[in-house]
Amino acid sequence: MAEHLLDDFDSYSDLILSVGAGASDRPLTPIEVSDMVLRLEKETGETRRQMSRRLGLGRKTRASSVDKPTDTTQLDRFFKLQNLSRKNAYMLGFRDAPGKIPFTIGAVVADLPNKDDHNVIFKTVFASRATKTKVTTNDVREIVYRKKASPATPIEEIIESVMETKPSVDHYYMIGVSLPPDLRLPDHDVLGSIRTALPEIEIASATVRDGALFVSLDEENFGKVEERRRKSGMPITGFFRHLLTKIPG
Repeated sequence: MAEHLLDDFDSYSDLILSVGAGASDRPLTPIEVSDMVLRLEKETGETRRQMSRRLGLGRKTRASSVDKPTDTTQLDRFFKLQNLSRKNAYMLGFRDAPGKIPFTIGAVVADLPNKDDHNVIFKTVFASRATKTKVTTNDVREIVYRKKASPATPIEEIIESVMETKPSVDHYYMIGVSLPPDLRLPDHDVLGSIRTALPEIEIASATVRDGALFVSLDEENFGKVEERRRKSGMPITGFFRHLLTKIPG
């Protein structure tokens, strides 16, 4: 890793590509963008308005807005993600990342102080994607609003009240990776394929849904994956895609 992000051309390019409004197949997940903008802030000492201009966020699209300050709303959302539990943060994706939990939901959930609540909400949102009753961003806003208004009420009760369904809860960490259209995993044994790619790591489950790979593992093995990823120098999406290309078809 270069000493400064602005000198690390590959990482900085990944950041620019990932925050671009019209970008597709973004190399970074929202939580990785959050980590990078935090690093950029510390290294440059720039204000958020300056950083927003640097990254092309909060653009002035009309002549009438030329003299107005740069909007920092989008950048502020990325910074908010720093409050999230890391247990399910890799499940967040942008609008063009099918199957993953929308970035905007992550920013809403980040307003809650209890990271265990984050995990319950994320698992519930993800589980709902396979049902007819999908948890929407507005549903999550209502859940967060009620939790703030009644901090002593368990998040599970609030979710059940809002959604009329019991929340999904388990102890596993989860990683969601958007797959390129030309990458095909063996349909008969996705879990076995991932275990082949990561033989020293115990994977609890692995499934492919809506063009994305979802992997569950315990805290110890999540740490092992993170360590391997850091040593590779790749973001989580690139790391898994690299592994998957080596799996026999």
